[in-house]
Amino acid sequence: MFSSDLFVEEAKRRAEIFRNLDRHLRAIAGMVRELDHEAEVYLFGSVAEGKHMLSSDIDILVVTNRKPGETLATLWSKGVKEPFEIHVVTKDMLEIYRRKAILVKIKP
Repeated sequence: MFSSDLFVEEAKRRAEIFRNLDRHLRAIAGMVRELDHEAEVYLFGSVAEGKHMLSSDIDILVVTNRKPGETLATLWSKGVKEPFEIHVVTKDMLEIYRRKAILVKIKP
């Protein structure tokens, strides 16, 4: 496959993700809640602000007391990958994000 073919395939994949973003976000939130039923999941960044492009990443904030590496490894093993950019923090870090970004809570 030529590199231009790969570029086209990636663009199609990203377009599908953005077209069905709500479904993808709910699925990720559900995966997180399976790991920690008290976890909170938020969308932030350019997508939450309505300023994204097809090349943008999709920033997801996971608020949990679980170790970040364990949470990320589990999500990756379940197929969560780029363009999703997962940020894992504890509740005490949530206020820092609230002050600096628009947070949109995601429910499973």
